[in-house]
Amino acid sequence: MPSFRLRRALLSCAFLSSLLPALPAMASEPASCMLDLAKTRNGTLGLPTRSEVTPDGHSVLFLRSGPFDTRLHLFRYDLPDHSLHELAAPEAGPEHLSVEEKARRERARQSMSGITDYQMSEDGGTILASQGGRLIRIAADDGRVSSVDGNWIAPRLSPNGQTIAAVRDNDLYAVNLVTGAETRLTTTGTETLTNGLAEFAAAEELERPDGAWWSPDSQTVLFEEADSGNVEKHYITNPETPQAAPVEFRYPRAGTPNARTRFGLTSIKGGDVRWIGWDHEAWPYMARAVWRKNGGLFLVLLNREQTQEQVLSVDPATGKTTLRLAESDKAWLNLDPRDAGGSHALPVVLNGQQGFLWASERGKTWQLEHHAADGSLKRVLTPDTLPYVAFNDYDADSNSVVVTVRPNRIDNEVVRISLADGKITPFITEPGIHNVHFTNGTHRLLVDAFAAADGTRRTLLRDAKGKILASLPGIAQPPHLPVHVQFTTAGERQLDAAIIRPEHFQKGHHYPVVLSVYGGPGVKLVHDTPSSFLEDQCLANQGYVVVTLDGRGTPGRDHDFERAIKDNLSDAPLQDQIDGLQGLGKTYPELDLSRVGVYGWSFGGYFTAMATIRRPDVFKVGVAGAPPVDFADYDTAYTERYLNTPQNDPEGYRKSNVLTYADGLKRPLLVMHGLTDDNVYFENTMKLTQALLKAGKPYDLLLLPGTHMLPDPLLRARVSQRRAEFLGDALKP
Repeated sequence: MPSFRLRRALLSCAFLSSLLPALPAMASEPASCMLDLAKTRNGTLGLPTRSEVTPDGHSVLFLRSGPFDTRLHLFRYDLPDHSLHELAAPEAGPEHLSVEEKARRERARQSMSGITDYQMSEDGGTILASQGGRLIRIAADDGRVSSVDGNWIAPRLSPNGQTIAAVRDNDLYAVNLVTGAETRLTTTGTETLTNGLAEFAAAEELERPDGAWWSPDSQTVLFEEADSGNVEKHYITNPETPQAAPVEFRYPRAGTPNARTRFGLTSIKGGDVRWIGWDHEAWPYMARAVWRKNGGLFLVLLNREQTQEQVLSVDPATGKTTLRLAESDKAWLNLDPRDAGGSHALPVVLNGQQGFLWASERGKTWQLEHHAADGSLKRVLTPDTLPYVAFNDYDADSNSVVVTVRPNRIDNEVVRISLADGKITPFITEPGIHNVHFTNGTHRLLVDAFAAADGTRRTLLRDAKGKILASLPGIAQPPHLPVHVQFTTAGERQLDAAIIRPEHFQKGHHYPVVLSVYGGPGVKLVHDTPSSFLEDQCLANQGYVVVTLDGRGTPGRDHDFERAIKDNLSDAPLQDQIDGLQGLGKTYPELDLSRVGVYGWSFGGYFTAMATIRRPDVFKVGVAGAPPVDFADYDTAYTERYLNTPQNDPEGYRKSNVLTYADGLKRPLLVMHGLTDDNVYFENTMKLTQALLKAGKPYDLLLLPGTHMLPDPLLRARVSQRRAEFLGDALKP
C-alpha cells in the first residue's frame, strides 16, 4: 500500500515480514543496489578481521566469513610462503545460544556467527576458539584440534595457554586444558549475582566487555562480582513466539540503581578471595583493568557522574590500592579512545623507573602524556596539531612508542615517538583511516585494517617502518558502486561535511536533499573513507544529494565542541545540522533546501524525530530508526554522563525529550523499531506513538523482528527500500 495513503491514518504498522509482499514495485536498479549492499554488508563480508601476528612473526591469525554469509572461520596465513590454512570452521546448522550469550553479543554489537572469537597464548603455542558456548583448543605446532568439555560463557585463556577462566551458572571456574579438571573459583552465583561477567553499564557504555583478567604468571584471576538484585526488571516478549515466556533483563534506567560491583583476586587453585578495597559508593564504575608484566595491576575508576576519574595501582597479594593519578572535568570525562580497533589500554608503565603513559583531554584535544611514577605530569608527547587517537605499542628496547594521531579531522596516521627526546616520526601516512594492531610483545610487525581514501578496504601486514609486507587474503565482493563523495566544511562553525551526489549528476539541476545523520555523542561519521558512504550513494542515485555533517556533541574535534551538549542533547545538534545545511546550500546551488528529508538510527533516530517535529520549516519528512525518545528510559552510564539524573536535572530531560514536542508534528514521520530491542527498548517508540495518537498526529510505524541489529540481508534491504520510498513520497511526489 503506498505510504501517502498510510499517512492518512493515525496508526499504520505491520511486521516487516508481512509487509514485504505489499511493498510497491521499485525501479530495479535501486532495489538491486540495496540488496547487493545488504547481502555483502557493504562489501565487508569476506574481509579478514581480528588479525593477530604470532609471537614468532611467522604467521598471522584472523577470522573471515564468506562474501555472502556471516559465518566466521579461523585462518592462519604463513608469511614465508604466503600460504593460507583453515584452523577452525563453524559447525553446520543454526547456532543455539543461551540468553546470556545473546546478551553479550548484543552488548558487543556482534552479529556474526561461527568462530566469533579466538585467543592466543603468550608463546603462540595454544589457540582457544569460541563458537557460542562451545570452545575449541588448537595446538599451533601440529594443528591438532580438540574440544573443551562443557558450555562456557566469557572464556579467557591464561597467558601460558594451560588454563581458561570461564563462567557457568554465574560462577567462575578455572578449567585445565591439559587434564580437563575444573576448579570452581566462586560459589555465590545466582540469577542476580554474577561472577566473572561485566555488568550491563560496563559492557554497553564503558567499552569494557570483560569480567575476568589473568595475572601475567597465569596463577591468579581478577574477577568482577556484580549484584543486580536492585536493578529494575525489564521483560521482553517476542510477539513472533507468543508461546514463549518473556525474557527478564536487569536494565538500569537513568536515575535508578546500578548493579553493585566489587572485584576480587583468587588463585586458580581456589580458596579465599582477596577483595580489592575502595569506596564503591564514590567510585561505582570500574572502567579499565590493566595487568601486565611490567608495572603490575592498574584499575581506572569513575564516579557515577563521570566527572572524576582515578587510576589505582593494586597489590595483588593484599588487594591494597594506591592512588596514582586523578582527573576531573566539569562536564564529563571520556575514557581513553578505543575507536581504533586493536589499540592497547592505558596506563602503560615504562622501564627504568621512567613512570607511565596516560592519555587525557585536559587540553584542547586528546593528548598522550608521560607521567612520573608519583602521577605528576612530566611532559605532553602529542601536540594539539596531532591529536592523540589510540595507543598501539611500547618498545622498551628502542625506548619509543607507536600511536595513532589525527593530522586533520577526517584522516589519521601512525607515528613513532621517541621517549628520549620526544621526536615524532610519521611512518603510516596514506590518506584514510588506519586501525593498527601490534600483538603484545611483538614490535617488528603490525596489522593495519585500512579503509583508504580511494574507497578500498584492505588488511595489511607491515613492518616496524610501515613497509607493506603482505595483504591478508580476503574474499569480499566490493560493490560495483562508485561513490561520488566530496569532503568539505559547512556553516560558521566549519562543520565536517560529506556531500554524496548521484551517479548521473547534472550541473544546474536542483536535487532534493537527504540528511543522513547520527549527530550525537561518541560517533563521528565524516571520515576520508568513501566505502563508508555506500548506502548513502545507493540512495543518492535515486535522485538525491545526501549530506552528512558532524555537529557539536560529536567527537574528533576538540574538548568544548563535544561538550556543548551538556544538559541538553537536542538544541545544539539540531541547530548545527540546520546551519550546516544552509551553509552548504549557499555554496552548492544544486541543493534544493525546500525539499529536505532526514533519517538516522539510534541517536540518529532520536535526532530525526526531533528534527522532523521541531523544525518542519527545514525538514519535510523523517525516517527514525530505534529512537531513544525519552532519555529517562535509557541506561545510566550513557545518559547520566550528559544529563545527570532525572531527579537532579528534570529540565535537561524535558528539553531532551521528544515527547515534549510531539504535538507539534506536521510532517510525515516513519518510525522503525525492533520489538525485542534490549538496548533502546521498544517502550520508547510506544510512548511516542501514544503521544502522537493523543495529539491527533498522523505517523507511520514499521515494526521489525529482532533487536537493535538487523542481520538478515533481505530484511536490511527491504528496510532501505521502505525508507527510500517514504522519503520519495514527500520529496519527489
